[in-house]
Amino acid sequence: MSTIDVIEAPATQAAKAVRNPYLEGNFAPVSVETTAFDLPVTGSVPKELEGRLLRIGPNPIGADPATYHWFTGAGMAHGVRLAGGKAQWYRNRFVLGDDVAAKLGKPPIGGPRNGFGDGGANTNIIDMGGRTYAVVEAGSLPVELTYELESVARSNLEGTLDHGFTAHPKVDAVSGELHAMTYQPGLQALQYLVVDKAGRSRTVALIDAPHCPMIHDIAITQAFAVVLDLPVDFAPALIGKGFPFAWNPDRAGRIGLLPRNGDLAAMRWIETPSCYVFHVMNAYDEPETGSVVIDVIRHPKVFATDMQGPSEGDPVLARWWIDLARGVLSETILDERGQEFPRFNDAHGSLPYRYGYTAETGALRTFGATFKHDLQTGRSESHDHGPGRATLEPVFVARDGAKSEDDGWVLSYVYDANRDASDVVILDAQAFTDDPVATIRLPARVPFGFHGNWLPDPR
Repeated sequence: MSTIDVIEAPATQAAKAVRNPYLEGNFAPVSVETTAFDLPVTGSVPKELEGRLLRIGPNPIGADPATYHWFTGAGMAHGVRLAGGKAQWYRNRFVLGDDVAAKLGKPPIGGPRNGFGDGGANTNIIDMGGRTYAVVEAGSLPVELTYELESVARSNLEGTLDHGFTAHPKVDAVSGELHAMTYQPGLQALQYLVVDKAGRSRTVALIDAPHCPMIHDIAITQAFAVVLDLPVDFAPALIGKGFPFAWNPDRAGRIGLLPRNGDLAAMRWIETPSCYVFHVMNAYDEPETGSVVIDVIRHPKVFATDMQGPSEGDPVLARWWIDLARGVLSETILDERGQEFPRFNDAHGSLPYRYGYTAETGALRTFGATFKHDLQTGRSESHDHGPGRATLEPVFVARDGAKSEDDGWVLSYVYDANRDASDVVILDAQAFTDDPVATIRLPARVPFGFHGNWLPDPR
């Protein structure tokens, strides 16, 4: 095993007496970029898994505990490469926005600008057109990364991206295209974008939104793009004081059903329960009942009283059933336990599906087990990772030639407080409560962050 230590991020000494839970424990940043090879494995890594398990999250440098918000930290990408039944390497690298590059004494990256932010990204790592990108919402451009997670340049997708992008594009299982809903403070409209397989985007529709809602995710069905216009809005008064979005108690939540051809005249708005949704598990049309089904993780509210992070009540798994004839939404709580970061088999994106996977969490402050949900039977299973161990977002990877929807593996980074470091855990999705197929021991801690994906190597 070898490690490469780079310039250690400077720590903040100011306001040491101020507590901020998102700068403590496994939310705290790591200060060293590490490269390690030939990682130790308990069990057996499936030889079919050839590629990288990537994720990203905030990793602030010199943050002020009095004003730091979990969503605003500089991005750090983490990756484990699997091949030939081995865990070949682990790497973590800062995503080089202007501020990060300056603080680390590194040269700034190039690429176009859209006049917003410092050019960094901290929320998701995705593949577009065969390239790896770190992405974030609210105006910043994607940052291209090398295979080894070094920052290359900001990208406007070959000139096809007019403004910023999103942290949460959704894959259409039929077309293979990515669908995105983007927003940016200062703009009066949401942009519904589609990114083709070559990694070039096109604007399908501009949706009036002068209140500038925070829209983290999108749902798609084969008929509709679903707009999550829920009551968290841009709050200019908070600029420079942390995170400039806040709960708006005077605005009702609504979702928009926009035909995927972008026909705004045919768009419908439907009132939702008072809540906020960061993440959609999946959505699909149900023509036999004339309805749309949307499975969401529902927060009672966010950024109303806690301006450091989304921790105002446990998020729960809910199903929204929309009767198209009557234009009304009914809600069923599918699981009342606190949970977030929903995933499923992407081959069923925008289509009917049966299984979903989530990370146990209490008000997004504590993490624990990994859940598997059978949405057909209502049964759920829990994989307890053991004392002091907590999963991050689970990622489902289908087996080649899979014979059923859950024929594959669930991969996640798991923090182990007992040694203050992390593992990658691989579960057999069809033997979910059994011992892991493999546990890969990492030499570093991967903080509780946001999102990532399994990016298979080209074949």
